[in-house]
Amino acid sequence: MQAFAWLSLFVAVGLLTAGIIFVPRGVAALFSGVSESRPITATVLEGTVLVQPPATATWQGMTSRAELAEGTRLLTDDRSRAFLRTREGSTVLLYNDTSLAVQRMQYGRFNPALQDSVLRLFQGRVQIGVALHPASPDRRISLLAGQGRLDLSTGTYRIEMEPDGAVHLSVRQGAALVWLGSRVLEAPAGRRVVLQSDGVILGPLPLERDLLRDPLLERLTDGTAWTAFVVTEAGTSGTVTPQSTAVWFERHTSDGSTDRHGESGIVQDLDRDVRDYVNLSLRADVRTDRQTLSGGGTAGTEYPLMLRLTYLDAEGREQIWATGFYHQNDAGLSVKLGRNIPAGEWITFDHPTLLQEIRPAPVRLRRIEVLGSGWEYRSAVRRVELTGY
Repeated sequence: MQAFAWLSLFVAVGLLTAGIIFVPRGVAALFSGVSESRPITATVLEGTVLVQPPATATWQGMTSRAELAEGTRLLTDDRSRAFLRTREGSTVLLYNDTSLAVQRMQYGRFNPALQDSVLRLFQGRVQIGVALHPASPDRRISLLAGQGRLDLSTGTYRIEMEPDGAVHLSVRQGAALVWLGSRVLEAPAGRRVVLQSDGVILGPLPLERDLLRDPLLERLTDGTAWTAFVVTEAGTSGTVTPQSTAVWFERHTSDGSTDRHGESGIVQDLDRDVRDYVNLSLRADVRTDRQTLSGGGTAGTEYPLMLRLTYLDAEGREQIWATGFYHQNDAGLSVKLGRNIPAGEWITFDHPTLLQEIRPAPVRLRRIEVLGSGWEYRSAVRRVELTGY
């Protein structure tokens, strides 16, 4: 009986010790997985932003500042933008013509390291800043876009969904895991990844991306990228002639008597927001063979070959940046926008820091034009590239 008593005592002490050690751990483990939904703070930066509350089919105008519940969808138009901030300090900037849903915003009730944040991009462009989580340095915020999922670690990212469904991810700081089905790709800082609508992942690519369709001018005749135009003040009209190696712009008469302004060229609509771009580069292969109007004309704005970029500034006003190419200025006229090049030779024009030159600064690119202008002229272009990041 004495031995049995001692054994019972030791068993009781053991059970008590195990309870003291393991029961709190079990309870803690149980409660560490408990999460709750917390709202995200939204601020209207400009224009009218629409919101669709959870489980509703109606849109309503958002107040200047609001707390949005999990499941809310936002929509900006061509004149509005919005700014979101999560509880731990991460941010989302919605640009114009963007639709985004706060799909999940879960935080640990008792475990500060627990966080499950999921956004869904339906259209447009966002810039996401993922803040360093003090209790979970490896935490990621997920963005669903098209068929893919982007897991974003601490850093800064720009994500854009094209009208054809392609998703462009630019990693300025940090690193991202890009998922498309069972395939995964890591995108480091300073690189870009494209999720194509056909299920192909491209990358990692340089941050700089093409902003023009058909830079080699191969699809001019079908009108899918470039459109020809002719403007005539008086006299004979100019022409646009696509050839296998170049596009030629020409205006001439047998006696060279034309002395009124005219233009003939090609144009491409851009409609691209560039307010967060840090650089734009413009490159073109150009040539001038003939010009009867010296230099750039009286005002310095008429050249046998010109590049014109039309854009909107921060005030919404339309502005034009232009440069011209000429090979003779016998009359000593203005060439304030001009660059002198040899006649009859192909020259590569390269402007790697265009964004730093344009003033006022562009917010949205409207269109780009390549044209011959002046009195009588013959000129050509065989490549036009506009890139940015």
